[in-house]
Amino acid sequence: MMNRLKALACAAAMVCVAGSAAAQELTMAVWGGGGANTWREAFIKQFSPAEKFTIKMVEVPNPAGGLRSPAAASQYNLALVTYFEAIALSNAGLIETFDDKQLPGIGDVDPKFLTKDKKGRHVGLPVYFTYYGIAYNTDLAKAEDFASWQGLADAKWKGKLSVTRPVYLAPYDAVIMAKAMGGSEKDIDPGFKLLERIVPNVLATYTSLAHMNTLLTRGEVAAVPFYASRVWALRRQGAANVDIVMPKEGVLMLPYVVVVPKGAKHQDKALVWMNYIAGAEPQLRAALLDGWLPMNSKVKLPEELQKTLGRPYEDIVKSLYSPDWSVVVDHNEARVDRAEKLLSGVQK
Repeated sequence: MMNRLKALACAAAMVCVAGSAAAQELTMAVWGGGGANTWREAFIKQFSPAEKFTIKMVEVPNPAGGLRSPAAASQYNLALVTYFEAIALSNAGLIETFDDKQLPGIGDVDPKFLTKDKKGRHVGLPVYFTYYGIAYNTDLAKAEDFASWQGLADAKWKGKLSVTRPVYLAPYDAVIMAKAMGGSEKDIDPGFKLLERIVPNVLATYTSLAHMNTLLTRGEVAAVPFYASRVWALRRQGAANVDIVMPKEGVLMLPYVVVVPKGAKHQDKALVWMNYIAGAEPQLRAALLDGWLPMNSKVKLPEELQKTLGRPYEDIVKSLYSPDWSVVVDHNEARVDRAEKLLSGVQK
């Protein structure tokens, strides 16, 4: 009997230890692919908090979509989302908010790039950004072909272009093209009018970054509005026939934000992690590994990296267009519907 009681006590202790160990692992939802590996190398590997716990990257197709699930708080402790998705999730009451004292690391981010709700509380931590320009296959096109966003509407590209799905075409392409045509995120019609001229040139919409990588590097399409960080990664991996243009009208700044699902456990530890990734050193490592441009204003990019990026960091910043994402969110549903109708006849 005594042996049996000891065995039961041992088993109970093991369950407690296992439960405690599980509680020390925080999960963060990110997009799959190379990006998750960069998080592991640039941020997780050197993370050593005083109160020991670990961060596990969980790769999902759409982190923001995962946070709309009723089970989000039990599945994830944190998630990486786009700037406009952070605002939309906050408006829906699906993510936590924080004050300056909880996120002291955010002090090195330019105030105009902070994600705040209507009460002035932070809805997440902007950790890095990329920009949205025109990627092209250098065997099929030249940088001068896309000196303007209007270059995509040239009839010589008929059947040679690609664009993204409506869910991103509306908040990204339509907005930067509106800016290029004299409009803005508030006056979107000029952007859709340019898209109407571009769509006849579109061979297919791409369904994933991997899909677009294939279309572009194989020369199945000549050009596409795309993410600078992905082009940089392709070149680093040996794809010498791809490059990206910053049209004269500017490029869209795309910040990425780490958020906490509403009601998620271990928020104290999540804040330790968020303040760590706000630092200059991990953000510099991410820039060196994958071309992600730091939100921490104290990061100094090495000259070698700036050469790889194709232009000085200051020149990139001057070309950035940062819209009022709250306006984008407020009108997003109607604009996605409009984009779906516009692309209804395009191959997927």
